[in-house]
Amino acid sequence: MVQTIPTRDISLYELEEKFGLQLATDINFFPEWTEIPTLADGEQKAMARVKSNYLNLNKHRLMSEEAVKMVVII
Repeated sequence: MVQTIPTRDISLYELEEKFGLQLATDINFFPEWTEIPTLADGEQKAMARVKSNYLNLNKHRLMSEEAVKMVVII
């Protein structure tokens, strides 16, 4: 029987440790992303900032959905 764990009771860090998850940086990992229209320079900078903020937040063991939302909004 499969055990369901509420997301509030487990962290991304714990999932990475338990299942050996790794960040995929290969551009071909999701080929459908190549179909996204080219972003303007300002949009690319904004996305780079969101990525940087998320990866910095990801270093912490506990990360709530609200914290991720704040990283993306700010």
